[in-house]
Amino acid sequence: MISVNGKINIFFGLGAGILVASKVVVAAPASQAKQDVPTQSIMQQIIGPLSRVLPLSFDDLSFESPKNRPAISKDLKQLMDSANHLEDHAKRKDKAFDYIAKSLRNDARHAFHRFERGDFEESRFAIHNMTENCIACHESLPETHKVPPATGFFSALKIDRLHPLEKAHFYVVSRQFDDALKTYEDYFTSGSVPLTSIGLLGSFTDYLKIATNAKGDLDRPKKLIEKILARPDLPGHVKSQMTNWLNAIIQLESEKALTKSDVAAAQKVLSQGREIMEFPRDRNGTVHYVTAAAILNRYVHDHPEANAEVAEAYYLLGITESLLAHSYWISREEFDFETAIRLAPSASFAEKAYTLLEESYTVGFSGSSGTHIPPDVKALLAELRKLIDQAKSQQKT
Repeated sequence: MISVNGKINIFFGLGAGILVASKVVVAAPASQAKQDVPTQSIMQQIIGPLSRVLPLSFDDLSFESPKNRPAISKDLKQLMDSANHLEDHAKRKDKAFDYIAKSLRNDARHAFHRFERGDFEESRFAIHNMTENCIACHESLPETHKVPPATGFFSALKIDRLHPLEKAHFYVVSRQFDDALKTYEDYFTSGSVPLTSIGLLGSFTDYLKIATNAKGDLDRPKKLIEKILARPDLPGHVKSQMTNWLNAIIQLESEKALTKSDVAAAQKVLSQGREIMEFPRDRNGTVHYVTAAAILNRYVHDHPEANAEVAEAYYLLGITESLLAHSYWISREEFDFETAIRLAPSASFAEKAYTLLEESYTVGFSGSSGTHIPPDVKALLAELRKLIDQAKSQQKT
């Protein structure tokens, strides 16, 4: 969590549902992108009310003031209706977009209904965490065209007063990717980040995701890492990790990995990453996993059809997320594994996907009091297990 204007109630995913004004294109790699006018139109309907509500939600008095309630209620209702419209539209898109749209819709509904019953803190929480949906969507999509800076929105948020990482996230949701990358780079080289932990930060992974997914650029991270490596006070273990990442970038650049958009290319990059990993969550493979995810994201956006190769792409995306994810609001890893199983329950990777999904849920619902998996999750796992077993049985006959 991060402090914003003295409050500690906002997740790092901040990035305001501007998922929305950002004129997202939900298909095609940057080199051959086409405008998705219906999606853009719906997103414009979302950004308006959100840009008015989000700044108010940072201030308890403004958000709960009786004089502001009619306007906030109207905006939250419009936001909910537009999110419902987006969900209906997303059903005709790829499954990842459909998943994120459903999550956005749920948050919008919670925000409106909780505000209406006077649960203002819960409503604010839902509004703020809608931003996880925006980040999840924008980190996976290529930059296809420039959009106007969200000057009015940034002014209302007093963006210059925010922590650099919060500022970077707001740039991401408005698809100002160059500004986001520069903000990250300035922060990582400012001396404000403890050098002992810089390679462990989820925000550094976010930076790599934006560079590879949105910009298709490995050269920019290479220059940042070279600048970090030039520091004479860099701890040995950080120098070792940064050197491994630099070597990975040089290798992937020479292979022009980010110009590819097929499952076989992603598999090759993942295999290369595994070769330099000494244990399952070894961060030495981060650059390879981020690059593989960029390739796979382009593939699934270009192939909304349901077939075994698309299923495998989702399985491999789940593998990348198992190493890269650090947000608990949207679990792409679990979604990816579930989607892989549903699309191809008879495939060899379906059993592996199920094992990893079961493990993820078990870990997620375990604590000091033991493991308490909710009934709906148990039912989901049972359903997926049945799908796999039935597919195996049909293969035998």
